[in-house]
Amino acid sequence: MPVKLATRLGRLGVRVEEGPKKVAVLWHSFFVDSHSWDRVLPVLTRLRTVVLIDGPSFGASEPLHRPSTIAECALATFDVLDALGIDRVDWVGNGWGGQVGIAAAVERPRRIRSLVSIGAPTGVLGGTERRDLAAALPFIRLFGFPGPVQTRLLRSILTERTIAVDSEAVRIVKSGFLNAERRGFVQAARSFVLDRPSLDDAALAVEAPTVFVAGDARAGWGPAEAEAVTDRMMNARTRTLHGVRNIAPLEDADAVAGIVREHWAANARR
Repeated sequence: MPVKLATRLGRLGVRVEEGPKKVAVLWHSFFVDSHSWDRVLPVLTRLRTVVLIDGPSFGASEPLHRPSTIAECALATFDVLDALGIDRVDWVGNGWGGQVGIAAAVERPRRIRSLVSIGAPTGVLGGTERRDLAAALPFIRLFGFPGPVQTRLLRSILTERTIAVDSEAVRIVKSGFLNAERRGFVQAARSFVLDRPSLDDAALAVEAPTVFVAGDARAGWGPAEAEAVTDRMMNARTRTLHGVRNIAPLEDADAVAGIVREHWAANARR
């Protein structure tokens, strides 16, 4: 069961899955909550104690009622870790969580032992994605997520194959945004998606050993875009997942767990 811990962004829902002494933080993608990690937990908890955080407005966390930033999410994570008496962690983030991980590695470099950033664009949201989300938010605030909106969201988050054959993944994704309080969801979307600044410079400042994971079924942030950033970073590389869109821990849990396990093992040898 999650506990709620006080942070500068309100009380955040936190689950702690016990494992070995070293600790990893997992922060999920936007539109979903920490249950999007459940398929990788059996592997990761054999290697680390895992702290799963629900971002503001999602899962067990309180709604966001004021503007915020990716950097403030990182600082709120350190509020959680301080409350739990945890110092250094390995960070694993999907989408939004990968972006928060970049900020965390810059804000408190000594406390981030390694970083895995999955499907997390470093540039600002632009083009059709930006226009569509900006247009949808007033409607969502008033009416929530009727059927056609749910369908459009699912198709932007999961591949058609996953939607067709994996009803559990569909349920996890839909519960993430359907259970969010409307006003809090809209404020979070504006703060962490629409108004998110470029993280390109922040990524170049990351000192921790880093892996960017990119799915080849995602438009705008595939392996080529990820490599353009990791090639300029101090200690980073890109790994590619095939047939994956936005939520790789659901669509290819085995591959994600394998990449994380490999990265942790390589980092332990340094």
